[in-house]
Amino acid sequence: MLFQRVGAFIMAIVLFFNILFSGYLKYMLHNRIFLDQYYTDAKNERQSYDLVIPKSASGSTGLVLCIHGGGWTGGSRDSYTDSLMQMSDEFHHAVAAVNYRYVSETVSFADELDDISSALAAIKAKGQEHGVDFDRVLITGISAGGHLSLLYAYTRRETAPIKPVCVVELCGPADLEHEFYYSDENSISQAVGAEYLRGIIANGVKHPISLDDFDAARPALKQYSPINFVDENTVPTVFGHGEQDEIVPYQNAIDLDAKLTECGVEHTFVSFPNSGHACEDKVSMARVMSLFFEYVSLYLD
Repeated sequence: MLFQRVGAFIMAIVLFFNILFSGYLKYMLHNRIFLDQYYTDAKNERQSYDLVIPKSASGSTGLVLCIHGGGWTGGSRDSYTDSLMQMSDEFHHAVAAVNYRYVSETVSFADELDDISSALAAIKAKGQEHGVDFDRVLITGISAGGHLSLLYAYTRRETAPIKPVCVVELCGPADLEHEFYYSDENSISQAVGAEYLRGIIANGVKHPISLDDFDAARPALKQYSPINFVDENTVPTVFGHGEQDEIVPYQNAIDLDAKLTECGVEHTFVSFPNSGHACEDKVSMARVMSLFFEYVSLYLD
């Protein structure tokens, strides 16, 4: 018992200095800050989260969940960590960023969605420890994180530990059946070969993808394409996409916009003219950020 207490004390000191030297000290006065938290007993870095809860929060409240990009096989929640404190201050809501296992021969898109569920369950439990009940979540992400944000909110809205109420995402793949992902014209294909991205998606959907028999893979690709799960109950969605995107086809965004419109779903599609996958247009980005704040106010307050 003594060793456990000493260990916990040392960990608290380490966390304090991590916060201090990371420039987070000014946020400690009015936030509860939880960094490097695990959401499984395996204590795997790929299954971890950071969470900031305003000290003023109590009872039922909303959460902003950030899902990082990186082509499903890279990236980290660390890309959001430095901004979590500021986001929490501006939104007056809790904000979290999660890691998930990378797609591989043994990890699929379904496993990544399961990781998000496990993370939300752990975050909900952490909130309850501090008198906060997270009962709704705005999910946001970029690129692969955008795909997972859409797919999670559209397919697990009834089973998620915290109910998704809206999505804000950028350049996320919405329809994996589009053959541009597998063509030589895709910039990833030009950089490392067409087999690379094709292999990642094949691992994600757990079905081989052959251009000689592409139709055989379509059922599996449909299963992990957010556009196929849009209906009249789909959560409100904001999404932006570069018109010159060289990785995720712009047509995906056009088609998602049409499907959401057909089903009468509240949404806004922000086009980024003369922009590639990085969504460089500052005017369009300002529009997305304005909508982000609007959605936080509408659905989390």
